[in-house]
Amino acid sequence: MHFQVSRLTYSDSYFIEQLVEDFLSEEEKPTVDHLKSVLSDDRTYLYIAAVNEKVIGYCLVYRFPSIYSSHHLAYLYDIEVIEEHQKKGIGREFIRVAKEQLAKDNVSELWPGTATDNESGQTLFSRTGAVKSDETFNDYTYEL
Repeated sequence: MHFQVSRLTYSDSYFIEQLVEDFLSEEEKPTVDHLKSVLSDDRTYLYIAAVNEKVIGYCLVYRFPSIYSSHHLAYLYDIEVIEEHQKKGIGREFIRVAKEQLAKDNVSELWPGTATDNESGQTLFSRTGAVKSDETFNDYTYEL
């Protein structure tokens, strides 16, 4: 299987429509226009993996300034790959491409958090060079 990873821009309507329809179907499904607006912010890195123009996965990363140095930091928020295409190198390629672009964009650290029971995510991060923190975090949410 040959797949291609690319970073979406606000003008990639064909792929944005697929992403919204096939992957972002939760309760508050975003509109295509909303996603285009998000992608107009260069701090949003939304990558897709595609086979024959069909989206089979995505990776979302946010870049933000650091108050501790003159570099930026980035948070890898999500990687999703449809089940039939998992364990075929797509996650590794998402991370490779993201790290390469982030380094060019003055990012000194990429932080990929994951659930403590997400063994495949932890394995992916370890195999791609991430160093596991000795700390345990709990996530909280404020509904605004």
